Amino acid sequence: MKEIPLFPVPLVLFPGGKLPLQIFEARYLDMVKKCLREQTGFGIVMITEGDQLLGSPDEQLPEISHCGTYCLIVDFDQAPNGMLSIVIEGERKFVIRDQYEQPDRLMMANVEFLPVEQEVDVPEEREHLSGLLESLMAHEAVQRLRLDCDLGKAVEVGARLTELLPCPNHFKQRMLEMKDPLMRLGEIDKLVERIQKSSEPLGRSS
Repeated sequence: MKEIPLFPVPLVLFPGGKLPLQIFEARYLDMVKKCLREQTGFGIVMITEGDQLLGSPDEQLPEISHCGTYCLIVDFDQAPNGMLSIVIEGERKFVIRDQYEQPDRLMMANVEFLPVEQEVDVPEEREHLSGLLESLMAHEAVQRLRLDCDLGKAVEVGARLTELLPCPNHFKQRMLEMKDPLMRLGEIDKLVERIQKSSEPLGRSS
């Protein structure tokens, strides 16, 4: 097991995904500076209940999912006002075995890293999902992330589509926890069909 700091957010990030973050709370500024200094990372976990920001020092920390993604900082910039802009990239999925908080309210956890998923090709009957992902990655906001994705690999296509499609976070979390990349593509295919039937535009979720 490995002890890591946690960064709870109202979204889901997969290994290989990138996410820009604005860091301004003291506990997270300290965390990021330590990660940069020691060349370590932190865990992104989805909030299931509660708020990301603490309104008061004694406010209860949010409830979080038991499975998340260990991330490394791949870019950063500090504004004159002290706020840090960072870009993180997902590395490995993990499950939380034990969690606690530091005196500064930073959430910490002992985690177990999950095995890397078996890499398999996108099956012929799901190749339209690769085409959909290619069109989503052409959007300007997505291009700014400079994602590197092999459109022929089921793990990568499933992960990037889950991140980019407009669907509930509980669905995204279920996809993250799924271990079979082909089963994940099947579930995403069903989601795409539902979205298309409801005539909702396919774009990046907020």
